[in-house]
Amino acid sequence: MTVIPALPPTLADFGRRGFRLGDAGVRERLEGHAAAFLDGYDLVRRHGAATAREHLGEVAAGERGFAYEGAGLAAALADLLRPAGRRRRHVDALLAGPGGDYVHLVAVGAGWVGGFLPYASATRRVADPLYRWLGLDGAGFARGFLRGRRWIIRLARRVNHRVPAHRVICQGAGRSLWFVECGDVEAISWQVDRFPYGIRRELWAGVGLAACYAGGVTDAGFALLAAVDGPCRDALAQGIAFAAAARCRSGHVPDGTRRTVAALAGVSLEAAAAWTATAEAPARAHGAGLDAYLGWQAEIRDSAAGPAH
Repeated sequence: MTVIPALPPTLADFGRRGFRLGDAGVRERLEGHAAAFLDGYDLVRRHGAATAREHLGEVAAGERGFAYEGAGLAAALADLLRPAGRRRRHVDALLAGPGGDYVHLVAVGAGWVGGFLPYASATRRVADPLYRWLGLDGAGFARGFLRGRRWIIRLARRVNHRVPAHRVICQGAGRSLWFVECGDVEAISWQVDRFPYGIRRELWAGVGLAACYAGGVTDAGFALLAAVDGPCRDALAQGIAFAAAARCRSGHVPDGTRRTVAALAGVSLEAAAAWTATAEAPARAHGAGLDAYLGWQAEIRDSAAGPAH
């Protein structure tokens, strides 16, 4: 196994990181997810991707996805640091067997390498031509999570909604806001409003995914998220559908996830997950480019806005 660096446990301490502390229960929940990420990373760092699969199966079901995300980063780093001429194998090994049920999480975890390397590096770790673009989401999340509000504010000044990659990076930044602002939807809305209008829907897509997958939505948060309207509402629902699909694929749906999907997407968990499945085949038919991935999301947003919902 290629030697990769350890990550400090303080990454999971919101107080040390300068994140909003917010509701104590929400903070405990989100810090627990961050700790599971570190555990998954460390499993691959110590044992290698193939052996780590056995240990990842022992992680509590509710935290296993986050552990796979951390494992995805470790595997991607191991592939990046492999000796010249040796083929990529660590991410592939992680996705073999049960890891395939966590492809969304492994892909965004592998994309974390774009948090400290050029963004293009985030899309080269996962072989699947559609899911590989989740790496850009992972890169946006990593930069927001690791660098905090200052980076998010700088992103708001520099982003261009006409650049396709920026749209996906902003989805990751929106996910990071759920952690940086500790699920405080009022604070998150204030941050989103810093961005140009044309890119705000992408932030809300990321917020929806994080709120549904990570949980921690308070009653006040539900009310504020339900008030999001127009194209941003459809984007919020698209992020929720991605989370629903990831949870269904893993076989574990935590308490509260169904309520979040029903309240904010207006359909059942299974129906939201079906939006992603129905739109996936046409997206793949468009090839392996980023436009196919964005088309996949656009079809899901159309489903969220449609009369059936």
